[in-house]
Amino acid sequence: MKKFLVVVIAISVLALVAFTGCGAEEERGEFQAASSTELTIAVLRNNSLIEDAARRFEENHDGRYTVTLVVYEDFASYAQIINSSLLGGRGEDIISVQNVAWQRLADAGLLTDLNDTMNFQQGRYYQSVLDAFLYNGGRYVIPMNFGINAFRFDDTVSTVPANPNRFALEDVLKFAAIYPDLPLYTTPMGMTPTDFASMFFNLYFDDFVDLANRTADVDNAKFIGILEDVESISERLRWPDIGESLLMWGDMFHSAAMSANGTKDYSPYHIITNSRGEGLVEPRNLMAVNANSPNQELAARFMQFLLSEEVQTSPEMWSTPINKNAHEVVAQATLDAVRAGGFEPEGFDLARNIAIFNAHAANLTLSGTSDPFIRDFVRDEITRFFECEVTAQQAASNLQARLTIYLNE
Repeated sequence: MKKFLVVVIAISVLALVAFTGCGAEEERGEFQAASSTELTIAVLRNNSLIEDAARRFEENHDGRYTVTLVVYEDFASYAQIINSSLLGGRGEDIISVQNVAWQRLADAGLLTDLNDTMNFQQGRYYQSVLDAFLYNGGRYVIPMNFGINAFRFDDTVSTVPANPNRFALEDVLKFAAIYPDLPLYTTPMGMTPTDFASMFFNLYFDDFVDLANRTADVDNAKFIGILEDVESISERLRWPDIGESLLMWGDMFHSAAMSANGTKDYSPYHIITNSRGEGLVEPRNLMAVNANSPNQELAARFMQFLLSEEVQTSPEMWSTPINKNAHEVVAQATLDAVRAGGFEPEGFDLARNIAIFNAHAANLTLSGTSDPFIRDFVRDEITRFFECEVTAQQAASNLQARLTIYLNE
């Protein structure tokens, strides 16, 4: 059997060409014979889930294939490295594009449309999550697993002005008005007003930015309104005092996710959405195939394997598998582990929790952006507003100018 390989690349100083510069797997008969026996995968930092999948893939094929993970350690330069490689006709066969402007790569013909080479059977996967990443009709990226942004309430809160399935910024403002003295505490690590405003910007990202046509429209009342609305509750984004009721941000991982009490009941959770009820997918592993790869068939075969129950139920899968069947297996295994550890969650109904989670997942129809440059532009201008360096109108105008220049480079 050939040995599974991991190549780690630590980068200190590297001349980079920016994107904008010059320069058991399921066999269904849809794959032809692989053109090569060697496959390379680019990942950012150690990725135990992809490593585990690569090892299983080799073992399932009796060592006929070698899968090499090329691990890049520098978060800041990863996107530029990938852009430079692909523009130069190089790069690994499969690429993690979690923090890469993959839509621009797709526009340049550098990513493979997987619609014709993979089987996306309706009902088997979280289809809304998969389809959130469709771009110009093409399926250039696949999220392996995902989480859901949600709010929950302290048990003493009796009035919740929200649809049972969603909670938009308008609902946060109503909640703040009904409970004027309570903190809107968010995460254990804290959430700044910039974080909060950026989250809601992403929920309206497609209204603000048209990546396909390379246009932006942020110098408007909608963007300014987000800044001003978050500013009005910014003092409430604080740690709660003991005994205070609160609104809490939560990440829904899967239907029996462990918590301090053994399991996490999702019945009090409300998915965070825009005013249209559309939620944002939080992908954990976003993978694509290099259009320059000479190993298209083998790459597609491995990508299909990533969606199989064998990989999706891997012990390395720490958030929701995109495969619905695997989700149920992972949730049950988590609950079994809780019980084996001496906890018997009182009143916990796994089937009900799965149903709640699935109802929330059906509202995940937005992918936002993984473009690190756009994210930085947005955070920069939002931060300047909350630090009182610019007005909301100036922040909108500045962001409009920066996005317009970048999108047209």
